[in-house]
Amino acid sequence: RMKIHRLFIKTHRILGICLSILFLMWFVSGIVMMYHTYPRVEKEQALAFAEDIDTVLLPIQNLVEELPLRDPVKSISLNKRAGENVIRISTEEEEFLLNARTGLPIGKFSSGQLQQIANRWSSGDAMLKDTLNEIDVWLIGAYPFKDFPVYHYCFPDEEKGELYLSSRTGDALQFTTWKSRFWAWVGAIPHWIYVKQFRAHGRQPWKDIVLWVSGIGILMTLSGIYVGIRSFRIARKKHHTGTPYRKRLFRWHHLAGLCFGLFTLTWIFSGFMSLAQVPQWISKVHEPRNVRDEINGSSLALDAYRLDCQRILEQEGIKNLTWTSLGGYPCYKVETEKETYLVDATIPSEVRRLEVDETFCREMMQHIRGKEVPVEVSLLTEYDNYYISLKNALPLPVYKIKVRDADKSCYYLDPVDGSCRYFNENTRYRVWMYKGLHCFSTVFFARHHTLRDVLMWILLLGGCVLSVTGVILSIRYVSRN
Repeated sequence: RMKIHRLFIKTHRILGICLSILFLMWFVSGIVMMYHTYPRVEKEQALAFAEDIDTVLLPIQNLVEELPLRDPVKSISLNKRAGENVIRISTEEEEFLLNARTGLPIGKFSSGQLQQIANRWSSGDAMLKDTLNEIDVWLIGAYPFKDFPVYHYCFPDEEKGELYLSSRTGDALQFTTWKSRFWAWVGAIPHWIYVKQFRAHGRQPWKDIVLWVSGIGILMTLSGIYVGIRSFRIARKKHHTGTPYRKRLFRWHHLAGLCFGLFTLTWIFSGFMSLAQVPQWISKVHEPRNVRDEINGSSLALDAYRLDCQRILEQEGIKNLTWTSLGGYPCYKVETEKETYLVDATIPSEVRRLEVDETFCREMMQHIRGKEVPVEVSLLTEYDNYYISLKNALPLPVYKIKVRDADKSCYYLDPVDGSCRYFNENTRYRVWMYKGLHCFSTVFFARHHTLRDVLMWILLLGGCVLSVTGVILSIRYVSRN
C-alpha cells in the first residue's frame, strides 16, 4: 500500500508540474467564456451587409447541364457579390461558382470586387491590411483552406473592425472588433488552445493534442483525489483534523482539492468529451445517419422544381436563395434581412410559403424511414435537455419527431427554415458527458440563470485556488531540485 501511495504522489506531483499552469489558464478563461466566446460572422450580420439579388438569371437546368459534373448536384444557392448574381453549385466533392447572368465560371474575385464587398461592411472606405496565404489566429474556426488568398481589411471606426474575405467565394469568413478580439485572447483562444501552428494542417492534429493533454489531466486529477482522500483519512485518525499538512500552502492545496477535486475531474473529463465520441460499448449506434442527406436529400431533383425562381426574385430584399428539399419535397429557402422562409416549389402558378405542420413532419419522416416505422410528432415550445441554448439562440417552436428504432432517434425540425438537429441514444449520452457537466446546459439551469452563474463562479474560482496553489508548489519543488 505504501508503494502504491508513493506512486500516486509522484504521479500527481510530476503531472502537476507539467499541467498546473494549463489548468489555471483553463479555469480563468472558463470564467470569461461564460460571457464571451470566439468571434464569428453571424448569419444575421452577413445578411444585413449582403446585396439584394435581382432577376437577371439564366435557367438553372441549363447551367447544371453544361458543367463537367462527376457526382449528382447536392446543393444550389444564389446570392449577389460585387454587383453580380453568383450561382454556387455543389456536389459531394466539387463546388462551381458561375456568373448567373453570363453562365461563365468565376475563378477568383478580383481585389476591386473584394473592395466593393468590404466597403458594404464599413461606414467609410475599408483599408486592405494584408493578403493572407496561410492560416491566421482569427481564421481558425473558419477552416479557409480552399479560400486563399484571404483578404484582410480593417475599418476606420471606433470599434476597429476587421474583416476577412475569401477571394474564391467573396464570403465573409470572419469579422472582429477590438472588444471581441480582447475577450477572445483572454477567453476562447487559451481555453480551446487555439494555436495556429496546431491548426495549420487541419483540425485533426489540434484535436489529438487537446485529447492527449486533457486525458493526462484526468490522470493527474484522479491521482490527486486519491492522495487527498487518503491524507484526509489519516489526518482524521491521528490528529482529528481535515488535513495532515502544517505548511499553509500544502494545507490550502489539500483542502481545495477535497472541496473542488471532484468538480475538477468532471470538468476536465467533459472537456475531453467535447472532442471525443461516446464508446460503442457504452451506447451502440445501430444505424449511423447523415441527417442532412436524410432531411434535405443527397441530390437535387431539379425537374421537380416547377416554380420558376424568377417569380420569387420579383420580390425586393432577397439576399440569398437556396434550392433545397424536406424529405424529398422540393422547396426554396428564401433569406432576407428580416426573415427566412420556405417556398413550395411544386406549384408553378404562384409563390406560396411551404406549410410545415405535424402532418407534413409525419409524412416526411415516413418517406425517409418507411411507413412501417412508428413516428411520434409534437410541437416543442420550450427547450428540453437536448434541444437547448442557455443564451436562447436556438429558434422555437420546433417539431420534435421521435422514431421508435433501435437508436431511439429524435429529430428537432425548425418549420421556418427546415434546419434539423438529430439525437440518438449515443449522442444523448454525449450531451450529458460534455455540455451537462461542462457548462450545466440543462433545462433547469436555463430557467435559473442567476443560480447557474453563481454556482459556476464558485466552482471555477475554487478551481483557480486549487490551480494557483499547485503552480506555486510546483515552482518551489522544481527550484529545490
